[in-house]
Amino acid sequence: IVDDHRQACLRLRQLLIDIGVEPSELCYETNSLKALETISQSNFKLIFLDIEMPRMDGLTLWRELKVRNCPSHIICTTAHDQYAIEALREHAVDYLLKPVNQDELKSAIVRYKEQLGLGAKDFNQLIHHGLTKRQVEIAKRIFEGKTSAEIGEELFLSKHTVDTHRRNILRQTGCGNTTELFKLL
Repeated sequence: IVDDHRQACLRLRQLLIDIGVEPSELCYETNSLKALETISQSNFKLIFLDIEMPRMDGLTLWRELKVRNCPSHIICTTAHDQYAIEALREHAVDYLLKPVNQDELKSAIVRYKEQLGLGAKDFNQLIHHGLTKRQVEIAKRIFEGKTSAEIGEELFLSKHTVDTHRRNILRQTGCGNTTELFKLL
């Protein structure tokens, strides 16, 4: 757990213990620079990461971990929703807004375990929401963190057309944003 607020670390630690995580498997760090060194020298599989922190923000820390080839999965835990798209582009397992509740945390852990075991999401289930095959193709690329322009280039569509598909995908699935869309999968 990496969060610059000790109380937030302790609260999240307790929530994890309450859902069955062994206390011996948990540690936390309130200094992002120290966290970078600790994580780089260890074999952590899952990191709960705050975004806005002094010295080094969470997204910068995460990118530095990637440069150092640290194979960790990230669940963002933050009070700020404006970083959600960027975190999904970086392939966050989940993006939880503080205060994190136990049900959201359980769902995030399930998603993490699914990523370890299954690897791929079943995008075909989106067809049950009335999406076309083209919209499913676009949803896959959104999940990969691609921009509308990148998707348009790959599928030979204009950015405007992709943006229209994005809006229709959200409307047809009843999702308010792409984070909610990914939670359907």
